[in-house]
Amino acid sequence: MKKPTKKMAKAPVAPAPGGNTWNIQEKALKEIERGMNALHKQNWSEAVTHFQTIVDGYPQEKELQDRAQMYVRVAKSHLEGDGGTSRAKPEELFYLGVMKANEADYDQAVELLDRALQHNPKDERSHYVMAATRALKGEREVALKHLQEAITLNAQNRFYAMNDPDFESIRDEETFENLVYPEEA
Repeated sequence: MKKPTKKMAKAPVAPAPGGNTWNIQEKALKEIERGMNALHKQNWSEAVTHFQTIVDGYPQEKELQDRAQMYVRVAKSHLEGDGGTSRAKPEELFYLGVMKANEADYDQAVELLDRALQHNPKDERSHYVMAATRALKGEREVALKHLQEAITLNAQNRFYAMNDPDFESIRDEETFENLVYPEEA
């Protein structure tokens, strides 16, 4: 008896040197988008298929490939039944935290981001998302503390915070003004 085979998305073939790399990048981005949609729908096996297509078929797209590998691990963890967090790496905890924050599951987002920060207390991205999440939860003091750390670690975060709607609840705070607009203080 033949063993059933798992249906996998076909991996595209890399072009010969001088080929249309723009077309390849566009296809790879579409595959990432499909994988992200599957993740948000919690269709873990479909997500694995899309992300694995990036891993297998787009070696020239290093950044997309790195991210796809991480998402493959997250989706496989969900398929194994641990929710993707028990063995998650700090980078994975960060992305899971972002996903939970985007789903307005702020308590779970805070927990995941806190775990990411325990592994890497100098991760400016985790501090920034933690600040935004805490602001959305109405935790002004903690939000400002994490925003200050995010800006200290990467001054570019100041510019992101200027127009980020997640900070509406703390925008009128003097501390926020001093962090985001220091030249006016």
